[in-house]
Amino acid sequence: MGEYDRTGNGQSSKTDWDLRSILCDIAKNWWVILLIACSAAMITYTVMATVHKDRYTVKTTFAVMGRGVDANAASSLSATYEMAQKFEAILENTILKKKVMEELSLSSFPAKMNASIVPESNLMELSVTADSPEMAFRILKSVLNNYTSISDYIIPNVVLETLQQPQVSGVPSNQIPTKKYAATAFLAAALAMAALIGLFSFLRDTVKNEAEFTRKIDADLLGVVYHEKKKKNSSMLITNPARSFLYVESLKRIASRVRGRLDRKGGKVLLVTSVAENEGKSTLAANLALALAEEQNRVLLLDCDFRQPALHKIFEIPEKDGKDFGKVVLGKESASGVFEKHKDTNVYTGICRNRLEEPSLAIGGEIFHRILETCRTNMDYIILDTPPMGMTADAEELAEYADAAVLSVRQDGVLTRDINDAIDALNRKEEKVIGCVFGNVYPGFGERIGNSYGYGYGYGTYSRAER
Repeated sequence: MGEYDRTGNGQSSKTDWDLRSILCDIAKNWWVILLIACSAAMITYTVMATVHKDRYTVKTTFAVMGRGVDANAASSLSATYEMAQKFEAILENTILKKKVMEELSLSSFPAKMNASIVPESNLMELSVTADSPEMAFRILKSVLNNYTSISDYIIPNVVLETLQQPQVSGVPSNQIPTKKYAATAFLAAALAMAALIGLFSFLRDTVKNEAEFTRKIDADLLGVVYHEKKKKNSSMLITNPARSFLYVESLKRIASRVRGRLDRKGGKVLLVTSVAENEGKSTLAANLALALAEEQNRVLLLDCDFRQPALHKIFEIPEKDGKDFGKVVLGKESASGVFEKHKDTNVYTGICRNRLEEPSLAIGGEIFHRILETCRTNMDYIILDTPPMGMTADAEELAEYADAAVLSVRQDGVLTRDINDAIDALNRKEEKVIGCVFGNVYPGFGERIGNSYGYGYGYGTYSRAER
């Protein structure tokens, strides 16, 4: 038994860091990351485009000189500093603004004016900023036409000579890089979402490696089957020459352990199930049958997943060939010839080719019970491939007919508490679970380098129904 803490939220006392699981979760949720990042970029762009208001600035440059024939460079420079200090007051003068508004027929003054000197020179720059370049230009021209009526009273000894005529510019003076900010928001949101998914992956209480399995799961570990890459048009059966040596041998060792535990219990009927879909329980059931048959045993493999039958696809049996085991147990076909021998092996299969509308009638029916009792005397072992326990109650009902049960557990698949709950359900009346198989396991980096691992247990391109 493991040291799994069944209290609280189901977290064990220690959570291992598994980089591959985190990266896989991030990769599987790429569309979520992309959606959030695009949304952040669009919101940023929209908000900035809505809130931000472009402003346009028109400028002109003056040379500031002292009035009179004795004016020189020094007096002009002094006059420039004096003008710079007092010109702001001229620009803010209510009289000047009223003159501009009257000249341009404006009800309010829609601009901001500013005067500044060019360092170490007698030049001064006057700028007008408004909502449009045309309005800024018109206001600046009006200021140039009317400022002398006020400046002569404030700075009587200064003369302004226009050096640069104002020009209309179509480029906003307060332009911001909206696209750059949107791109930054996209990147920041993508990184934040990836980090959040990674955090949830780290905190999710699944079985991420063999050490965690031993510590968390309330059942013995029968063996580990490493990830095996499926080649095109190539089955995952151990009789397939394309399967790796490690894949085949790991399943044979597991089958040997299963046989030993069944024999000690004096049992023949083995139930193979999982908590959820896509955990490889049908492939495991098929390979256990083949491995036990290689030990000179007569093995009957029954497809009892009447909702999503998969064995006919795993064994590559045409759907229209032969009898349907599901119809037989419902009494719609005779039992004669329903069990087919698989090629040159001692494996006999009861194939369910089509899903049943009312599988509970097949499982609880008298015909199914009689078939099992008859086969107990004729077969050395009977393996029942059942539906996932998290989907239906069929596996728990079928456990009544079984002498022992094996649970297929996929690496980083379902929550630990769900696995332990499934084990408890199978063991409710008596100890049925003889162990679990930890499948589709990706070895750690050190294991790949040190032991040349990288083979194992996979599903290839099977559909969910095939698994």
